[in-house]
Amino acid sequence: MNPSRMITVVFLGMSLGCSSKSASGGSGGGSAADGSTGRSQPGSGGLASGGSQPGTGGGIVASGGVSGAAGATGTGGAAVGMETGGAAVNGGGAGRGGVGAGGGPGGSVVATGGAGGAAPATESVLERNNHPSRDGHFLQPTLTKARAATLASDTGFVATFAGSMWASPLYLQDGPGGKGLFFAVTTGNNVIALDETTGAVTWMKNIGAAPQDTGAGCGNIRPIGILSTPVIDPQSRTIYVAGAIGTTSIMRHEVHALSVDDGTETKAGWPVDVSGLTAGNLAFSVKPQNQRSALSLVGGTLYVAYGGHVGDCGNYHGWVVGINAADPTMRGAWATGGVGEGIWAAGGMASDGNGVFAMTGNSTNGVATHMDSEQVVRLKGLATLARTNTDTYFPSTWRTMDSADADLGSSSPLVIQVPGATPSSYVVAISKDGHMFLLDSTNLGGMNGHMVDFRVAAAGMSIHTVPAAYTTAAGVHVTFSTDMGAVCPAGMPSGKVIMSVLIPPGSPPAPRVVWCAALAGNEVTAPIATTTNGSADAIVWYMSNNKLVGVDGDTGANIVTSADTCTGVRRWTSPIAAKGRIVVGGDGHLCSWSPH
Repeated sequence: MNPSRMITVVFLGMSLGCSSKSASGGSGGGSAADGSTGRSQPGSGGLASGGSQPGTGGGIVASGGVSGAAGATGTGGAAVGMETGGAAVNGGGAGRGGVGAGGGPGGSVVATGGAGGAAPATESVLERNNHPSRDGHFLQPTLTKARAATLASDTGFVATFAGSMWASPLYLQDGPGGKGLFFAVTTGNNVIALDETTGAVTWMKNIGAAPQDTGAGCGNIRPIGILSTPVIDPQSRTIYVAGAIGTTSIMRHEVHALSVDDGTETKAGWPVDVSGLTAGNLAFSVKPQNQRSALSLVGGTLYVAYGGHVGDCGNYHGWVVGINAADPTMRGAWATGGVGEGIWAAGGMASDGNGVFAMTGNSTNGVATHMDSEQVVRLKGLATLARTNTDTYFPSTWRTMDSADADLGSSSPLVIQVPGATPSSYVVAISKDGHMFLLDSTNLGGMNGHMVDFRVAAAGMSIHTVPAAYTTAAGVHVTFSTDMGAVCPAGMPSGKVIMSVLIPPGSPPAPRVVWCAALAGNEVTAPIATTTNGSADAIVWYMSNNKLVGVDGDTGANIVTSADTCTGVRRWTSPIAAKGRIVVGGDGHLCSWSPH
């Protein structure tokens, strides 16, 4: 405990409410960073960290970022090729790329930040929320607020397939023949690649029979195959997916590596059956484990997280499995010490380039000693996915949260950079009972080690969400959905809303809610944000009552609400943005809108 670190922010005038839980659910080379956001994209098996950390086996590169600082130098071998950064945050000047050290074949990676307003180096959407930080920010130079107001359905795009989709779509700009592909996955264990122009199915791959039931005694998704959002490695042209395999019930959990070009699985050592893994003295228990959380690929390691099914039945734990993408025989696992404590939030784990941050839920057996419940943990490496004392955080109220089922892990973590703050890098952790914690990403602080505790919703079961972040001239915004009880400025919608919390530059961080926008419908979806150059024309996009809504990122004022609907969009999924289009995934189809 470190009380000197804490700042508690109380927002008066909150409304009360409650709801029930609905938890359905390396080595070698450096990497290139995305200059538009100060966050990293994977390189040739290397590791990036937004221009601040050394690579492990190769040099990393700097992003344009907030400061435009030079990248650090890695050690050991270097990666192949060259990447170019995008626009600097806030439309600032060019960042300066770092250079990886030599010592290995293939030379070093170099990146340069672009001038403010430059187009992104790629339109590809390779993972949930677009970046390892899970910021959900999409650089779209042509999507101004004025053009967004003319958004209409792309009638020539008819993307249909069979099955339920609980994941968010992905997009690869350079598919086979140089044409872009959208990717969808289903609970029937199908992976589908669809033509970016027509929506026609380019290829489809089934990874195995999908269980018709969990076999654990609880759960409400049938069939229960692939639930999570995959991740794409553009260098090896591989899409990684995880799903449950079985017929009447879950028999095993597998992770597959498919070619983005035709869906074949020809890489040696794949698929990986994680069912036989152990962590310490704990063995992976197949039927009660559920793979809901989006996959991560960081530093050549594929990270896959597991929680439980709706109903919390069986002897499940929170698990994170790490697999070396180049050599899948090299793998490791970490599991929570207590029963329950699942890692299940749909947005997946966040990264600053140095392993991943996971968030756990409540213990289900009421232990008096804290194990790993209601916790943020940084996991890295392979053998045991080791952590240190600086790599965990949990609030002192963990026992109350456990007994009330008030998961910290009901939302996904998010990494943000706050200009002028010390420290400047934070993990955002939002709890089900309405707290938004800001944690020093380099030292999570242990019990009560948060830098800021800011109330965003009433006590109770108020929030299950996947937050996003974007930057405007006013500072960094964190945007997310609430189920109920949102604490909003006077005169704005409250309760069930999309909220934007502004963190202005300066130290200590001083968050405040700046706007709330109405959210309707039974399935609470998650927002994303677009800007034209990293800070201008900020728009927040989300689904509400089966319609696409775009609101002003500064004020929350409505810019556009689609005239048509997109049905079957599942909870906690989010849109993606590519080539000026907004694309949403629902059961059996993708929906697409663009300016007209």
